[in-house]
Amino acid sequence: MKRISILLCAAVLVLVQTFVFAGGTKESAPPKAEKIVIKLGHGHTATHSYQLGMTEAKKYLEEKSGGRITIQFFPSNQLGDERHMQEALSAGTLEMTITGLANLFDPAFALFDFPFQYDNRKQIKNVMYSPLMEEMNENVIKKGARIVGLMEVGFRMVTSKKPIRKPEDLKGFKIRTPESPAQIETFKALGALPTPMPFGELYAALQQGVVDGQENPLENIYNGKLFEVQKYVNQTRHIYNFAYIFYSESLWKKLTPEDQKLLKEAVKFGSFWQIDWAEQNESKYASMLKEKGMEFIDVDRDAFRKAAMAAYESKFVKDLEPRASKILSGIRRIVQETK
Repeated sequence: MKRISILLCAAVLVLVQTFVFAGGTKESAPPKAEKIVIKLGHGHTATHSYQLGMTEAKKYLEEKSGGRITIQFFPSNQLGDERHMQEALSAGTLEMTITGLANLFDPAFALFDFPFQYDNRKQIKNVMYSPLMEEMNENVIKKGARIVGLMEVGFRMVTSKKPIRKPEDLKGFKIRTPESPAQIETFKALGALPTPMPFGELYAALQQGVVDGQENPLENIYNGKLFEVQKYVNQTRHIYNFAYIFYSESLWKKLTPEDQKLLKEAVKFGSFWQIDWAEQNESKYASMLKEKGMEFIDVDRDAFRKAAMAAYESKFVKDLEPRASKILSGIRRIVQETK
């Protein structure tokens, strides 16, 4: 009888243990996915369309990921200038940045910004998200970053303290440009004296007479308060600039394929939102600049176009052959195919 009691107790213990462990397995939740905070730095203000567009991308990410993935913004060069932030991407200390200076990764990117290539934003969107741009991305990846999307810098116009109506008016004119061969070669072709410098130094350079003028889209002219140190907007619309949204390659590899796909979707959503917003608000910025006292000057665009074509024969382009011809013909083909 005693032996039976012992066996019964042992059986009960086994059943209890089985129940407890089974219950524990049932109640334990799978490990919670880690929250991803993407740091994004750029050189403009928090009200600039770059950040407005990426705020739309942020909303998209948060909605689709259930709040697991978000973006934290660092505007106004809080993390350093454009060159510094691009170096941080390659070093893996910054996730994302937006800049027009893709040529710092590969000089051939400047060919996308050469003068008088685009007539409308539909052409531009088709070039931005094309197999040609994917090919260009391969060279960026080798340098430790990757393009995950593109935005608009916009159609650039020259500002000055005197009206500029024809290319001859630019002879000897000291003009600030970004560190982009496209702008530098364009203004050499137009007879000006291009002076590359960061946007953050531009206001003081104009104020102190280091340069006579500059060229930028209307949004940048307004947000940079350049109306305080310049009088005329000369409507050259000589170059359309892309802004490239870069992601650190080493940090990209840490994302799951699903998160990579979601991030690219979100960035493209924000990108198209920003381009459409910029087009709709161009006239608004023109009105606001006029209210600030700037005068808009009509120019002889055909004369500017003809003079600027010398940029395509520059040493910069020749040094990139045979790649330059392939890239430029690829751009022209997409533009011609876009109605």
